[in-house]
Amino acid sequence: MAPSSFVPISNTVCVMDASGCLGASLVKRLLQRGYIVHAALQHPLCEVEELKGLCKDEKERLKVFQCDVLCYQSIVDALKGCFGLFYNFELPHDQPIYDEDMVETEIRAAHNVLEACAQVDTIDKVVFTSSITAVIWNEDRTSISSSHLNEKYWSDISLCRKFKVIYFY
Repeated sequence: MAPSSFVPISNTVCVMDASGCLGASLVKRLLQRGYIVHAALQHPLCEVEELKGLCKDEKERLKVFQCDVLCYQSIVDALKGCFGLFYNFELPHDQPIYDEDMVETEIRAAHNVLEACAQVDTIDKVVFTSSITAVIWNEDRTSISSSHLNEKYWSDISLCRKFKVIYFY
């Protein structure tokens, strides 16, 4: 990891998965701040309403990649030339529930993405967002709106163990 005084030699970053609400919003903010953005999408661009309406200059600095996080090479292709990655896992639109299989998929995807980052010479920074499962398992959560959950509200490990929710701690 570079020191805090690090000045990137490139202003190119990757947002993966940019097809979700969080990812698409992040892409727009980064473009507004002058970054060149590789938007790695797990879903077709036509489904990403948040990316419509970009100005001409922003469109010129946006490069879209179709990316399968279970396919190592598609991840590497999206990361090439980027100094940073903003990663967040979005549930596939055709997967309505977050079950044990989805947890395994998310774990494999995270492993692939971080392994690819280690192999791409230009990647220096990674911002890795967790899934909702890191914060939902807490007995005190009933009084907290899901829109207010943040890093202060981690899942309670003892509660996860008590109910054998092994994938969420």
